[in-house]
Amino acid sequence: MKTIILTIASAAAVGTLVVSLFNKNNSVGDSTSAHRRLGLLSHKLIDPQTTESKPPFSPISSTISSKEEEELNSRRLINMCVGEEVPTVTHEISYSPQVSRQKQQTVKACGVEYFRSESEWIEKQQQTICTPSIDVYAWLMDKVNCFGEGYPLWTAYGELIHLLRDKALINPDGTYIDDDFDNWVTHPTLQMILNLEPYLWSHFGWSIRVFYSCDKSIIFAQLTPVCGHEYKMKMSKVKAQYPAIELYVMQEEYREGKGWWLKDLYTESSFPLDWLVPARRYQYGTINLQIPAQSEKILDCVYGNWHVFSKGHAGDDNECGD
Repeated sequence: MKTIILTIASAAAVGTLVVSLFNKNNSVGDSTSAHRRLGLLSHKLIDPQTTESKPPFSPISSTISSKEEEELNSRRLINMCVGEEVPTVTHEISYSPQVSRQKQQTVKACGVEYFRSESEWIEKQQQTICTPSIDVYAWLMDKVNCFGEGYPLWTAYGELIHLLRDKALINPDGTYIDDDFDNWVTHPTLQMILNLEPYLWSHFGWSIRVFYSCDKSIIFAQLTPVCGHEYKMKMSKVKAQYPAIELYVMQEEYREGKGWWLKDLYTESSFPLDWLVPARRYQYGTINLQIPAQSEKILDCVYGNWHVFSKGHAGDDNECGD
């Protein structure tokens, strides 16, 4: 067992996350209350073919429930969506009612923390056959979609290009097009995914490591298979048997005269809220993905001519907007 003390990096969510992995009995509970929106973003999924609805501009933190309500309902929701009881990741989070109304200062990554100890990691490697990334990604998206409103998990960066330009994430020969799966995630979605780690560990041979800022705030997370991955406290791309699933944490900002924006805390790129919300459904094989409301605008800003293949990567600190 390993205990992690980190902070949820949010101007609207200030407090300490204490993660301890152990077995505990939890009931599934009523599905109606379990589907109550717990998230920060007031967004709805829409199909690309439907008429675009006006995205909300209310403060992202406006739908935060109390710590007790969130903990109870998130346990019910996770167990219901997974279909079985998931060992508990306990946490204590206190929220500030204040949301930043100005551009945030730069947040730098200072260190790495794994959910599992090195001894656990090595032992698991010796007894586990890891599940391929595409299957874990499909499972993860199924659970996040089941969580309902308030839990966006947008395909981002290189993966978004591959979906829109190449219409594929896997080559015809079965190899992966990219060396990771890029996603943007809000704080509530990140919390739910962190709570799924015991299931990822026991069923797929996967775990999570996070990058944190100097004040111990989570700004980036990597879901990675234990197979082929050397346990390193180093901020780097994951090298493993299969590509990692990466989660870039988005922070809300209110800008005078510009309204609400979302900022990627790791790359420091910023986008107007309505460029991402409401999320759009994208069907890739049997996987129900979520993509930003205005995906093409985002890619134009970050990459330029993304329609043409390039070995270049997304730059940092992109300030996007009309």
